[in-house]
Amino acid sequence: MNNKIRTLLNITAVAISVMSVILLASLGNGLISTGEEVFQKSSMHLWITGKPVDIQTRYSNPGEAKISNAHQLSSFILKDSGINVSTPMLTEMIYVYKENEEPISVFGLGVETGGPMIVTINGTNLNSSCHYNNGAYDNPWTKEVLADSRIVALLDVKVGDMVYAGKTINNTVDHKFRVVGITNSLSSFSTAPMLIFPFSEFQELTGNHYHDSASMIIIRLNEPENANIIREDLEKQFPEYIISTNKDLLDKIIMENSMILASAVSIVLLAVFMGGALVINTILLSINEKRQQIGIMQVIGMSRWSIMKCMGLEGAIITLAGGLAGCLLSVPAVIMLNYAIRSMVGFEDVLELNVRFMALGFIIALCLGLLSIAVALWRLGMIKPIHQLRSI
Repeated sequence: MNNKIRTLLNITAVAISVMSVILLASLGNGLISTGEEVFQKSSMHLWITGKPVDIQTRYSNPGEAKISNAHQLSSFILKDSGINVSTPMLTEMIYVYKENEEPISVFGLGVETGGPMIVTINGTNLNSSCHYNNGAYDNPWTKEVLADSRIVALLDVKVGDMVYAGKTINNTVDHKFRVVGITNSLSSFSTAPMLIFPFSEFQELTGNHYHDSASMIIIRLNEPENANIIREDLEKQFPEYIISTNKDLLDKIIMENSMILASAVSIVLLAVFMGGALVINTILLSINEKRQQIGIMQVIGMSRWSIMKCMGLEGAIITLAGGLAGCLLSVPAVIMLNYAIRSMVGFEDVLELNVRFMALGFIIALCLGLLSIAVALWRLGMIKPIHQLRSI
């Protein structure tokens, strides 16, 4: 009974190791594919951002790498004949709540109301805001916002509802906005629920109007294939900023999350190591339990390989069964994880399963099996038949 339980636990360990490899590969594949798909569908081709002042990048701390004089810079860039659209954007975490409810932290995004990026699925787009007034910021506010589907679910709001929003909990009471539309057009900018404001109003709401600050300026080109040429030209004009193509930005995001990816790889390698160690330990225990029988077999002239076959290729069976189980279970695991991620953050198919990943997992299981056979043969070679027969 103990041997059966031990074998089952070892098969489970191998299956978990194989699943870990498959899921990690599927996650990496899905993230890259999703990122490439998002940028390919994007109507924007260049991104101007501030240079981070320390190891924390603007993606983890948006307040440290801003662009100053965003309106003037955007207007100047638009004079280039190869550029069709140049628009500043501002990102900040803010607090929002409905009347008589608790404030919650959400992702705020300020955009130019005349921009081409937003398509509403319900209600209307933001009305044109003249609040900026050539840098005076003294014209009336529209007091309008757009909400994405996650905000709708989180706050139970609909078009026409009023919400309070502010940079701090204390100043939310002074700023009441009407939800004029629902859109998911910019939801890929953040995994958090999102509210979208007119750019200059969001600047003043968050205190970024003093230096006309923006988190980025995004650019649409007349000829997307000229992205690298125009980027090089802009880099010469504005060396204080980072100008990225869509591919550059995707590579940058991946690099900035390299520590997380390295941690995930380390965990998977540890799982594979532990699975292999358990299988080898089981083989050694099994041989130790049967050493008298092995001694008799050696005395009558059986080879180590013949003894190995007679005693049963337990390690190979464990790893093959575990490998098959891991490959088969990875399919529902990917489906369930994608469903959970979609429910929590709204991203579709973050894990993309590929037959090659399943083949890789099964090959790893085979390698563990071969390793267990090699260890078993080595251990059999160390057993001296005369020592085992003396104890009979």
